[in-house]
Amino acid sequence: MSALLNVPLTATPLLPAQRRQRIVDFLHRHGAVTLQQLASALHVSLSTLRRDLDGLSDEGLVDRTHGGALLRHQQYSTFEPEFSAALELSPHEKSLIGMAAANSLMPGQCVIFDSGSTVQEAARAVAARNIEILAVTNDIQIAQILGLSPAVRVHVFGGQLRAGSNTLVGDEVLASARSIRADVLLFGAHAVTEGVVSETSSDVAAVKRALMQSATSRRLLIDSSKFRPRVFMSVCEVTELEEIITDDGAPQDEIERIRGAGVKLTIARRAS
Repeated sequence: MSALLNVPLTATPLLPAQRRQRIVDFLHRHGAVTLQQLASALHVSLSTLRRDLDGLSDEGLVDRTHGGALLRHQQYSTFEPEFSAALELSPHEKSLIGMAAANSLMPGQCVIFDSGSTVQEAARAVAARNIEILAVTNDIQIAQILGLSPAVRVHVFGGQLRAGSNTLVGDEVLASARSIRADVLLFGAHAVTEGVVSETSSDVAAVKRALMQSATSRRLLIDSSKFRPRVFMSVCEVTELEEIITDDGAPQDEIERIRGAGVKLTIARRAS
């Protein structure tokens, strides 16, 4: 795990220059980050982080967003974080979203699990629930997680393994997707922006579009940090989805836009 996330609460406070360098390093690892994610990583106040980000923006090192920052736009639009880095961000929120997605499934359904850290949490919740479903996936790690449950029958698409990830892409995945019909697709995305779902990679976007065509109900699983500027390749409009599952940090304007489009919006919260 990144050293950034191992800063102890009792550590000597960083000097402003040191703290800003850590923020820059964090962005080079993740591409984009919210204020709350930085606060959890660096154990400093939101007001301090706002000043740091404003200073870094003035220096031309980052672009500010409403709730955080991202790499300068010319770098951000095609930036892909390492999968291990994605797992470090918003783990609590991703777990809640995954459980909400798993609880919405019914025994006997055929469910496609796309790749991604939030969908992986849904797979963990499905395995723990031990629900009888037929699962199809293009993610090797997700297949292994689902395989922990004797109730889940797991099929894995053939394809080409993307470097540095667990994801299978390419013509074999696209052809396999066209040959099946599933009840539900659970998938993630790099960004949702003013009603547009986008990805940094054309091959990943192509797989997501193919999987969408194979499922009756298309459910997008995204933590609230994914409501951010659009990236390189469009996947779909939110109006093409049946449901979006996110956490309670989602921006109000995006919530209103989704609901106004007639798409079901589920806010995953821990039971009180």
